[in-house]
Order: sequence, then C-alpha cells, then structure tokens
Amino acid sequence: MDKDLELLHKKIDFLTEQVMETRRRQQELDELKKDLTPVITDLMNTTVEELDQIAPYFTYEDLIYLLKKLLRNTRQLTAVFQQLESATDFVKDATPLSKEVFDAVLEKMDDLEQRGYFNFFRAAFGIIDNIVAHYSEEDIRHLGENVTTILDTVKQMTQPEIMQSVQNAMAVYQDIDIVQPDKVSIFSLVKQLFDPEVQKSLSVGLAILKKVSENLQKYSKIKTE
Repeated sequence: MDKDLELLHKKIDFLTEQVMETRRRQQELDELKKDLTPVITDLMNTTVEELDQIAPYFTYEDLIYLLKKLLRNTRQLTAVFQQLESATDFVKDATPLSKEVFDAVLEKMDDLEQRGYFNFFRAAFGIIDNIVAHYSEEDIRHLGENVTTILDTVKQMTQPEIMQSVQNAMAVYQDIDIVQPDKVSIFSLVKQLFDPEVQKSLSVGLAILKKVSENLQKYSKIKTE
C-alpha cells in the first residue's frame, strides 16, 4: 500500500513538473510573440510599401518565373559559388607571396636608384627630347633607313686593328711638337722632301689615300648596280 502511494506521489510530482514546464514555455512564447509583434508588423508594413513601389514592374508571375529559373540553374550557381570560394582561397594564399614579390621589387628599385639607373634614364629622355626638338620626322625616317649602314660603319670602326691604329695615331699626334715657322719658302719645302722620314710619311699617306680612293670607287660601283 505504501509503495503504491509512493508511486502515485511520484507520478503526480512528474505531471506537476511537466505542467509547470509547459506553462513556462508558453509564457516564454507569449513574451517572444509580444516582443516580435511590433517588429513583424513594421517589417510587413515596410515590405508592403516597397512592393507597392515595384508593383507596376513586378508581378507574382515574375517571382514564380525567377524562382523556377533559380531552381533550374542550381548547379550552375553552385559552381559559381565554388569558383568564388576558390578565388577567395587563392587570394588568401597569394597575399603573403605578393607581399614578398612587392618587397623584392621595392628592394631592386632602390638598388637601381642607388646605382644611378634612374638618373641615366632621365638623361636619356633628355637626349630624346633634344632629338625631337632639333630633327624633323623626315630626318628620323632617313636615319632609320640608313641605320644599318651607320651600324656597319661603327662596327668597322670598333674593330681591334682600327682602334689600335687610331690610338697609335693619337699617340703620335700628341708627341709631335709642331712649330709654325714665320716664313716658308719653296726651297725649304723641296729640301724637306729629301728627308727620308718625310718620304716615309708621304709614302704612307699616299698609300692610305690610294686605298680610300679604291674603296670609294668600289662603293660607287656597287651603289649604281
């Protein structure tokens, strides 16, 4: 008998607890409803106003069509979102690398500036400005047409034997102490012709002139052909 009463009390306590819990939840729901009612009302009024503004341009049929369109292209949209996620991950992964590259570029630019490259480029632009200011378009065109000949001439002039000859000639010229006499007679000139050193110099000069003349004749012949 006592066990039955005890069991009955337990059941009554359990039911009472359940009733209290149900009442507490109902009270919470009522409070939540009370708090959300103004917000929902305001949201509904705002939605109605906004929809009223687009009513001439948008109908329920358009909404249904849009929903169908979205459902049909769910896979494409998913692929687009995946690509966006991949791009975001790539940017996130590449950010440290791009910073390292940017720092390396800045360091290289600073090194070039310290070595004077920028000053050189500024001077080069100044030369270009002078060329543009002093030469016409026609002059530049002629220069472009003859640039191969000019480069060939420069190439020939920079040959080791030619450069050595020029250096030797300059050295000889610097060592010459030329004294201009007050009066030069024909007899003194003829007398100098019998000097062996003068004869050697004249022979070398005439050989050079002869060689230049032969090359000029060959060049004129090639040009006329």
